[in-house]
Amino acid sequence: MYKQLFLLIALVWLPSAFCNSARQHVNFATDSRFSVKISKNVELLGFVYFLGYEGAQAQTEGYSTKTKARYAYGLNLYEHYKAHANSKHLAIVIGFAQDIWLDYFISLLVQLDDFPNAKLHDGINKSYYLRFSASKDPKEAKRNVTTFIDAMNALYREVDFGQYFKQNQDKYDSALNQVKAGLPDSLFLPAMEKFYQRRFDSYNLVPSLTIPPGMGFGVSHSNDAFHVFGAFAPPVHNKLSGWDMGFGDKKHLLELSTHEFGHSFVNPVVDAFAPEPIISTEVLFDPIREVMSNQGYTVWKACVYEHFVRAGEVVIAQILGRQADADRLRAAYMQDRKFIYLPVLLPELESYNRHRNSTYSEAAAEAMQRLVETASKR
Repeated sequence: MYKQLFLLIALVWLPSAFCNSARQHVNFATDSRFSVKISKNVELLGFVYFLGYEGAQAQTEGYSTKTKARYAYGLNLYEHYKAHANSKHLAIVIGFAQDIWLDYFISLLVQLDDFPNAKLHDGINKSYYLRFSASKDPKEAKRNVTTFIDAMNALYREVDFGQYFKQNQDKYDSALNQVKAGLPDSLFLPAMEKFYQRRFDSYNLVPSLTIPPGMGFGVSHSNDAFHVFGAFAPPVHNKLSGWDMGFGDKKHLLELSTHEFGHSFVNPVVDAFAPEPIISTEVLFDPIREVMSNQGYTVWKACVYEHFVRAGEVVIAQILGRQADADRLRAAYMQDRKFIYLPVLLPELESYNRHRNSTYSEAAAEAMQRLVETASKR
C-alpha cells in the first residue's frame, strides 16, 4: 500500500526526445532564471520512503536484483539507519502517506523552512495541505499537516539528518555540478513560455539523492516552478575523478525538464476546466486503464494532465526547430506508452501554435472538447 501511494503520480520519464538534434552544435548561454539547489526537505522525504517502506521490502524473497542495483543509494541509507525503522515519528509520517501522493507532499515541502525548523506559515494556501483531511475540512487539515511537519522535524533530529548532509557533502556537490553543467540553453524557457503563454519568475531544478532514480515531479507555488527529480543512473565513485552521482546526461535533463516544468503550466489549466468534460470523457480511460496504471496514472484526470503535457512537448520540439524529435516523441508516446488520444489533442494545439489567434487556455479547452466528442461516439 505504502509503495503504491508513494509512487502514484510519480512522473517517470523514458528518454526519447531531442535525440540527434539539428542544433546540437550551437552553444547558447543558459537562462538566468534557472536555479539549481538541494532541498533538505525533499531529501528527508525520500529518506522516509526508504526507511519506512522500500528498505524492508528489499529484504524480502523475490526482490528484484535490478531494482536493488538501481536503488542502491537509498537502500544503503536504510541499512545505515534501520535502527530507526520503528520510530514513532516515522510511523506518524507514514500514516499520512496512505492517503497523500508524493507530488503533493513535495509541493508543500518546497514552501517550508528547512527541517528541523519547519512550520506551517500563514502565507501557504490551504490548497497545499487540504488533502491532509479526508473530508477536506480546513481546520482538521491544518491540525494534521502540523502534526506531519512536527513529526518530520522530530525525525530529522532523531536520526541526526544534519550529520548525514555533512558526511555526504561531496556527493551533493557532485550532483549540483552535474546539473549545472547540463542546464538547457537560453532558447528553452522562451519556447515554453511562448507556447503556454505564461512566465514564471524562477525555474528551480532540485536534484535529489534520496528520491528514487527515474522519478521526476513538476510542482509550483506563487510564481515559481520546480522540477524535483532523482538520479538518471546509479552513483559511481572513481578514485581520480571522485563521485559521479548519475545526473550527467544533458539530453535526459533537457527531456525531463520539458516534461516536468510542463506540468507547472498545464495542470492549472486542466484544473480550471469545468468538471463536466473530465467526467464525460472518463469512458476513454477504459481502453488504456491497465497500461496507464502500470505507469502510475491510476485515475483519468492524471491521464488528461499527461496527455496535455506530452502534446506540449511535441509542439515545443517543433518551436525549437526539432521536427524529427517531435515526430519521434509523438510515435513513442502513442505506440510505446499508449497515450492514444494525442491525435485528438494535437491538431488544436498545433493550430493554436501556428496562428496565435487564441490563448493557450482557450486552445486547451477546444482540445478538451474534441475529447468530449470522441467520448460521445463510444
